[in-house]
Amino acid sequence: MTVTQFLDVVCEALGREPGSLLLDDTPQSVEQWDSIGHLSIISTVDEALGVEVDDEEMRTFTSIRELTDRLIAKNAFED
Repeated sequence: MTVTQFLDVVCEALGREPGSLLLDDTPQSVEQWDSIGHLSIISTVDEALGVEVDDEEMRTFTSIRELTDRLIAKNAFED
């Protein structure tokens, strides 16, 4: 899976249109990124990429970019 494909999967998890999330989006800029959305993102990472991100680690991310950078470091993407 590529980063772009992952962003679309996260959009789906949050109930948003594909392509509507940017790497610089934050919980403050995405209405659906509340506590339930947060759990949906964690679940999506695990299911879509097979990479476990624990809740404590997830809380440290301030943007989609920080999450994807961490996943890139874990070699979770094709690109």
